[in-house]
Amino acid sequence: MPPLYFFQFFLFSLCVHIFTLFTYVAYYSDKLSSSCFSDFGKEYDYIIVGAGTAGSVIAHRLSTETNYTFIVLEAGGSSHPLYEIPVVGPFLQRSLYDWQYETVSQEGACLAMVDRKCRLPRGKIIGGSSKLNNMIHVRGNITHYSHWFHGKYSETYIKKQFTFIENELLYLNGIKYQSDLSKSILQAVNELGFENIKSEFKIGFSESTLSQRAGKRWSTSDNLKTTKKILTHALVEKILFNGNTAVGVNVDILGKSQQIYAKKGVILTAGAFNTPKILQLSGIGPEKLLKSLNIPLVKNLPVGRNLQDHVATGVDLVLFNNSVSIESFDMINPFNLYKYFFEGVGPLTTPGCEVLGFVSTKDREIPDLQYLVLPVGLASDRGSLLKNSINIKNDVWENYFIKSFDKSVATILPVVLHPHSKGFVFINSTDPKVPPIIDPKYLSDGEDIEILINGLLLSKKIIETEAMRKLGAYLNPNKFPGCEHLDFFSNLYLECYVKHLTLASYHPIGTCSMGLPHSKNTVVDASFKILGVERLFVADASVMPTLPSGNINAAVAMMASIFFDANIGTKFGKIVAPVCFKLDLLFEYIYKICIINS
Repeated sequence: MPPLYFFQFFLFSLCVHIFTLFTYVAYYSDKLSSSCFSDFGKEYDYIIVGAGTAGSVIAHRLSTETNYTFIVLEAGGSSHPLYEIPVVGPFLQRSLYDWQYETVSQEGACLAMVDRKCRLPRGKIIGGSSKLNNMIHVRGNITHYSHWFHGKYSETYIKKQFTFIENELLYLNGIKYQSDLSKSILQAVNELGFENIKSEFKIGFSESTLSQRAGKRWSTSDNLKTTKKILTHALVEKILFNGNTAVGVNVDILGKSQQIYAKKGVILTAGAFNTPKILQLSGIGPEKLLKSLNIPLVKNLPVGRNLQDHVATGVDLVLFNNSVSIESFDMINPFNLYKYFFEGVGPLTTPGCEVLGFVSTKDREIPDLQYLVLPVGLASDRGSLLKNSINIKNDVWENYFIKSFDKSVATILPVVLHPHSKGFVFINSTDPKVPPIIDPKYLSDGEDIEILINGLLLSKKIIETEAMRKLGAYLNPNKFPGCEHLDFFSNLYLECYVKHLTLASYHPIGTCSMGLPHSKNTVVDASFKILGVERLFVADASVMPTLPSGNINAAVAMMASIFFDANIGTKFGKIVAPVCFKLDLLFEYIYKICIINS
């Protein structure tokens, strides 16, 4: 490695290590504080497991619209103001604030990764994975959501839920800082006949809409004004039952196992990996799996099956002779630090993804491919952070990515919107601290490979447009390791490339699928209730039977809000459960009446 690149690597690595040290201090200080000041009761109306996007929506609405008692149990720690800096998201991956999950070795995917395993970052923090993501807000295809509920809710109702989330719980803004790449990409796709789209979901490209406030990351958890109802560093080990009725949870709080009881319901919002894990540990899941671990069966359901994730490829595909993208030095420039902290603008506000696109590879009106355009690549930080975050093998790094060090790098990621490949999440131990087995079976269905190949071919067309040539863009000419024997950019080469450079989009869903009672994958009904079990609900991404058409955070928040209306109270229809609303001066009187009658 030439001296200049070594110096850059050293400088960037130093910054990474300083930040990592800071996360240790912040995490354990928070944990010590929790041990000294944690105060919780033994019984609540509702227990919410997980303080991510979904859990925070439900907790906020319970707190502001009702007088029910509740507690949120979060296995991770509290956030910190520095973690709200948008560019810090990747630094939290592989940290104490990440569950640090990964796939099992994949047969026909992730071949460029160590042990053929793709990383699967999941937020272990108040705010969950919304503290690690790219802050992209996409409604997706509304029609798909109405199909999930089998006609129970209209598209108009679902749009109202999105409007409520967007107006009341999130701050949405355009990009505060753009690289030169952003405008050129939009001009390039216009050359190819794609239109610039606004809010409604259809084919075309647009600048990203972000969940940010004054340049800072904003999550639904930021609406929770008090931490008295959130118990951090509390790992839920299993659900407690009385017959087939959920009555509470067994929770490890700072190393001590305790029981907390729920009078009205236990609500699981721990995500597509941890929710099925908790259910299986509790005796709800495939009978054969539970018997093999000697876990008493409460209900035989396909918990953990139907795992789906958006899969992508194409990182570091675009090279430039001159800098047009965001460089690592931009993040440590004192002037840019000033711009962020005092004006809420500048490179530190970047979401990573500046432009989104939705394309159909089969000449249909409904897209099957999403594009994410990022003004950075894995080579941008010289291997100090992103290489290990993705889990790239050393030989691949040295024979491909290092060759781009003397160029400016950007990324155009084609993403399969509705993959046909499906996997599973199963426990392999009765110890709640042991990670589950996660096998998404990436690219096991050949149609997913075909869609990604078509996506890469379109990426090539974008790079070759006049707008991109003016910017000095060209296709990375280096053959990917493992595919050198194939003709460059032929279909066989691209198939090999996709299988090697397989990238998870970190959008897992489906492991506790919603559906009709007799469907083979159904775990919860259209009211989010576990089949055959009373007072137990799931209201996170795991209930989605298919992937949304885009980034999933907005859809998760929408589903959580519908859960609240369906089971606790409503803004858009009749009340379906006895609820005390904080609306007038007779608060105490009404509260007592509700408690008596509930």
